Amino acid sequence: MPDLLHEARHRAGHNVASRRGAGSRREAKSKRGHVIAGLALPSAAAVVLVFCAGGAAVATTAKAQTSVFTQSAARGTSPHTDAKGVRLKRLEQSQAAARHTQTVEHNLAIVRAAAVARGVERKKLADVAKHEALGHSWRLPVTNPVLTSGFGYRWGQLHAGEDFAVSVGTPLPSMSTGTVIFGGAESGFGNLVEIRYWDGTISYYGHMSVVSVKVGEAVRPGQIVGQSGNTGHSTGPHLHLEIHPNGGPAVDPLPWLASHHIPA
Repeated sequence: MPDLLHEARHRAGHNVASRRGAGSRREAKSKRGHVIAGLALPSAAAVVLVFCAGGAAVATTAKAQTSVFTQSAARGTSPHTDAKGVRLKRLEQSQAAARHTQTVEHNLAIVRAAAVARGVERKKLADVAKHEALGHSWRLPVTNPVLTSGFGYRWGQLHAGEDFAVSVGTPLPSMSTGTVIFGGAESGFGNLVEIRYWDGTISYYGHMSVVSVKVGEAVRPGQIVGQSGNTGHSTGPHLHLEIHPNGGPAVDPLPWLASHHIPA
């Protein structure tokens, strides 16, 4: 038969030992828990949730966050201030680029305006040169001339001009730009017109039937100054043309006309 007393004692001792063992295990577990809790809780407390602009949560450690704030503090800013500074810098760069573009466009406008002004000035100069060239051009007073009496001595007197046979009433134009210095009756010339041209040359138109200009009147090349005739000492309708360079003595008109490229 089993020894009930011994078994009971054994179970009791075992139970006591078991309870003691369980207590020890719980105590050890509790100690380990405290140790683990002592290690884990600071780490968990150090986790910081940083919410990004998109709404996502990013976990960062206290050490990393401390580093960010330390760097920002060293610069005298915060992360938010840094972001604002970046936006301001970008805005300033954009504004600087816009100002540069405006400056370039302004300078281009100035260059274009200067080019237009130069073009206008060149045109004006060209017009002036053209007008001046036209004003200094020369022409013969008659078309399809018929020479009847040349320059030289006749009957002991100098015939100081060239005679061109034309019908009475033929219009007589100015040879170039000049000023009328005489217009009216003059002895053997009959009706006479004298014109001083831009280079000092003076022309005489003699034996005219009509004088159309007055003394002091400015004339241009081709302007009609009167009509041919047969007045004064004349043997028939014609134009008596004399040329006086620089207002001096008369010269043979034909060589002078040739030197001025005027066909006669």
